[in-house]
Amino acid sequence: MKKIAIIAPPFTTVPPVGHGGTERIIFEKSEELVRRGFDVDVFGCGNFKISGNFRQIFPKTINEMKFDPDIVEASRPLRIETAYLTAVMEILSAEDDKYDVIFNHARGGYLFIPLFEKLKTPIISTFHLPLFEELNIALKNLKKPNFISISDSQRQNAPDLKYLMTIYNGVNLNQFTYNEKPKDYLLFIGALCKHKGLDTAIEVAKKTGQILKIIGGKKREPFFSEKIAPQIDNKQIILMGEIDGPEKIKLYQNAHTLLFPVQIDEAFGLVMIEAMACGTPVVAFDKGAVEEVVVDGKTGFICPSGDLACLQKSVAKVRQIDRRNCRRLVEEKFTIQIMVDNYLKAYELVKK
Repeated sequence: MKKIAIIAPPFTTVPPVGHGGTERIIFEKSEELVRRGFDVDVFGCGNFKISGNFRQIFPKTINEMKFDPDIVEASRPLRIETAYLTAVMEILSAEDDKYDVIFNHARGGYLFIPLFEKLKTPIISTFHLPLFEELNIALKNLKKPNFISISDSQRQNAPDLKYLMTIYNGVNLNQFTYNEKPKDYLLFIGALCKHKGLDTAIEVAKKTGQILKIIGGKKREPFFSEKIAPQIDNKQIILMGEIDGPEKIKLYQNAHTLLFPVQIDEAFGLVMIEAMACGTPVVAFDKGAVEEVVVDGKTGFICPSGDLACLQKSVAKVRQIDRRNCRRLVEEKFTIQIMVDNYLKAYELVKK
């Protein structure tokens, strides 16, 4: 039996309560590996509810900690994150050769790489966030970093890194089940901020006369108070708050369209495959990984970035999409099983 370590970020629990795409991927990945008979240790903070072994570093996640800005320096969360990474690094260095492979999903986990290149145990590090020029400069000379991108487009701002593979995120099809007959509303899921395009989603809903249901809890100020709050009437523009579990899945299933008018180059966009798994088409701007996830005209519509008229026209004709195509695409390309298969293929490429 192979022994596997997974490094989670220190910000929230696994599985997450509410928002936490990376943590959901870690949970499903670790559960699938355990189902396949692997011995899995997951490093993290707080209290995890997993089938594998939880190796707790700090008793609280960073999101559970309360920081009074009058007496705590603004950099404290960052310092706790680096303290967490240091603690994990010390343990794994002392336990070199205990694991067959280490899957590193920590946000700042690239700090590990120069040290781990000297260890016996291979480490495979996944980037879950957009990359940038400084990362490209800092990491391009590493010899065997074993980097995983979660889309090909993610590599655009760090083209010189030595990538091992692209591995798309997956969705649990047993949870996100198909619904043939949706109700009559648009859905937006994400942080309540400008870069997710919430203001654009609201404008599309108003111009098309559609109900928009919004799932999200992270409010970016002053954007939310100035641009979003005045438009929420809880009749046409409905703020549901941060919802997870069966209630969120039901909202996916009954939406006739997921709006994804993202303003930045997202590394992936987990909400898109969660929606399509339920049969719900996606209408999105062509930013980041959208063109790798949505098949234009078949599982949704892709509009040029900033083209509001295109979004409106796409919403008007979205019922032309066969919802079965959305489900089929996820079954063929974006399942947890396919994702884990690919991580095990990555391990085969690096094992010593």
